[in-house]
Amino acid sequence: MKKNVPNPDDERGRGARRIGTIVSQLMSRRGYASVASDNAMTASIAKSVGPALAGSIMVGKLNRGVLQVYAVDSVVMQELTFQKRQILRALIKDHPQAKITDIRFKLGAQKSGG
Repeated sequence: MKKNVPNPDDERGRGARRIGTIVSQLMSRRGYASVASDNAMTASIAKSVGPALAGSIMVGKLNRGVLQVYAVDSVVMQELTFQKRQILRALIKDHPQAKITDIRFKLGAQKSGG
C-alpha cells in the first residue's frame, strides 16, 4: 500500500516547504525585493556622483538592461549625463546580477529630505 506523501515542491500549500522559498515568494509579491534593489542602486549612484547630487535623484524601472534614473531638474540631469560612464561602471560593478547595459536620465524626481 502506497502512502500519500506530500511533495515539498507542491505550490498548493500541502506539505513542508523551505522557509527561504516562502520568504522569497512573499518578498516578490509584496515588492520588498524591488525596494531593496532600488535603494542599493541609489546608494551605488550616490557613491559615484557624491552627496550633492545624491539627494536629487530617484531610481526608476530597469527594463531590458536600461535603468531609468529620475532627476529633480535639468541642471542635475545634465550633470548626471556628464558622469554617465562613471555611474554605469559603478552600477555594473556593484550589481552584476541586474545586467545593466545603459542608463536613461529623465526629469521627475522629488527632492528627498528638504
